[in-house]
Amino acid sequence: MLRITVEENNDHTRFRLEGKLTGNWVTELERCWISVRSNTVKQFCVDLSSVSFVDETGKALLTRMVSQGAKLRARGPLMTSLAKEISTRTCGVETGEQRVEG
Repeated sequence: MLRITVEENNDHTRFRLEGKLTGNWVTELERCWISVRSNTVKQFCVDLSSVSFVDETGKALLTRMVSQGAKLRARGPLMTSLAKEISTRTCGVETGEQRVEG
């Protein structure tokens, strides 16, 4: 199960995820991403602070999102490690309070 909350303001959109990013939920997040991205040019952030697990398709989607300008926000050892892994493939990943350049 995954809860996706989309928070928008004038210049920023944040996807707050809660639960597990796996299976059909990856497809749902991608649908949300495409929908929001096609409507506007904004800064995007994906908040992984409340995510407990990400499968390989979820990692691939997050990598694509970051390569298209999204920032990742992570807390805790599991998601911080994931954000660092993705940062080795792309640039500009945000983990916790600091920004890590890959």
